Amino acid sequence: MFHKLVILILLMVFSLPLAAQDSGEQALSDDAPELARCVNLGNMLEAPTEGEWSLRVEEPWLQVIADAGFDTVRIPIRWSAHAAADAPYTIDDAFFARVDEVVGWALDAGLQAIINIHHYEEMATDPAGHHDRLLALWQQIADHYQDYPQALVFEVMNEPNGALTARLWNEDQLEILDVIRASNPTRTVIIGGIQWNSLYQLPSLKLPADRAHLMATFHNYLPFEFTHQGAEWVSGSDAYLGRTWPIRDDEVQLDRYFEYAAQWQDNLGMPLLMGEFGAYSKADLDSRVRFTRALVEHAEAAGIAWCYWEFAAGFGIYDRFTGQFNDLYRALIPADAS
Repeated sequence: MFHKLVILILLMVFSLPLAAQDSGEQALSDDAPELARCVNLGNMLEAPTEGEWSLRVEEPWLQVIADAGFDTVRIPIRWSAHAAADAPYTIDDAFFARVDEVVGWALDAGLQAIINIHHYEEMATDPAGHHDRLLALWQQIADHYQDYPQALVFEVMNEPNGALTARLWNEDQLEILDVIRASNPTRTVIIGGIQWNSLYQLPSLKLPADRAHLMATFHNYLPFEFTHQGAEWVSGSDAYLGRTWPIRDDEVQLDRYFEYAAQWQDNLGMPLLMGEFGAYSKADLDSRVRFTRALVEHAEAAGIAWCYWEFAAGFGIYDRFTGQFNDLYRALIPADAS
């Protein structure tokens, strides 16, 4: 998820030009998944160990999600915590089996499933030292799932940041795409830019010559002082408590943000996914509902797929104790649209 630097990024972004990248046709094939409405199974398999953050994926939830009108789940996964530190960096068989189980539940419920490499934090501090391990993880993941249906989607890595510069990340991401394509030539793969998957870093992406079966992703937690007020993992965020939405020029900034996204998508002909967005529970619920609805309306008007962060934790739409959705659910999928 976004960090405090997004505030600084926001101050600069509106002077950035769109990419001088060649335009192209939309890159998904006829049998590719049609991602539109997605929710993240956050705080589960991307915890250091599943359950450490108080949540484990439960099978009935996948059918609940499908019945609620979502077509896709994004499953963040911390593979790096379940693989050997030394070459050949073997992923633990039991962890692979658990991911298989969760993916199977999603597919059995009629959902598409996005799996990624999430919270590989060492890549932000020592990307050169972990380059080979990252490629080895993807080699194993790609080989393991090569015979799965096209409803399974790969996402290269969540929120590259820190020491992962655009140059380094472009090199890594293109290498990973080559690894994936060797065994999964037609699987949809989601790519993203640096600075925590900033929309405004999409122009820095170096795209492969063959863009078939590719999507691009961005994450939107702006304005950060609203979405992350009181977040325990963000130093100083208590100062944001009481921030409502919208105030001042929030709606104008949102319009500009999605104009930029739509222009990039149209110029490149590459479908976009807003892969994370949401506001933490310390914000007032009415503001969270307004914010969520506004982002969904803007995304859908631009033909951009979306994936809400997240299902049943601090940003969540579902109370796992009562088995009921809260008001955020209808902000995502109104009753007349479900």
